[in-house]
Amino acid sequence: MKNKTLSLFIIFLALLLSACGADGAESVVDETTVGEIYTQVALTLSAQAPLASATSMPTLTSFPTIASLPTSLRTSTPASSSASYVSTGSNAVGCDNSAYLSDVTIPDGTVLTPGSAFTKTWSLQNTGSCDWTTSYSIVFYSGNSMSGATTALSAAVSPGGSTDVSVSLTAPSTSGSYTGYWRLQNASGTSFGEAVYVQIAVSGSTPTPTSTSTATDESEEEATSTPTSTTSPTETPVPTATETPSS
Repeated sequence: MKNKTLSLFIIFLALLLSACGADGAESVVDETTVGEIYTQVALTLSAQAPLASATSMPTLTSFPTIASLPTSLRTSTPASSSASYVSTGSNAVGCDNSAYLSDVTIPDGTVLTPGSAFTKTWSLQNTGSCDWTTSYSIVFYSGNSMSGATTALSAAVSPGGSTDVSVSLTAPSTSGSYTGYWRLQNASGTSFGEAVYVQIAVSGSTPTPTSTSTATDESEEEATSTPTSTTSPTETPVPTATETPSS
């Protein structure tokens, strides 16, 4: 229907233009009449045009639910640790602690003959808050003991003080390098403080024991005594009494 109306309008315009041309004279078209024609056509078209159907709004697409990350993959600020770093070099036990000062005897690498006896002495400081008494001792800790035994302190040591601690040792009978670690021990038998060590090198042959015999040489001549002969005294004759003649 819309196309039919439009066609009629076009035919009408064509007839109008042809009429003007047929007269061969310039004619003036009434603008009011043309306006009414346009209005009529427009109303006809609008009446016949189907009403535009309301376009439904597109359904909003819901965004996918964000899956929560596994706990192991979540980035979180670590909680501050309440544990404090403890130096492994202190080795304090309660109020007992010690620190190495120096080697007094047998410096590291001292060369000894196999089986030789020696005394290792360290200078140690009491860095704890308790006194060291003569009930404290130095004990073997690890390495090679070199036949050493637990040795009690020779004197008491106050906190902040120092003392020389010694232990009697024997060099191994086989050549090589040997190291032995020792630590202090309190009266309760608990080790504490820095571990100290003795390090020696054994070289040479085992010393031959020196003979202490005082026996006399077999080649020494035995003293001989020659008995002295005793001469018997000569018997002295007794004089014979002489008889005196009578007068």
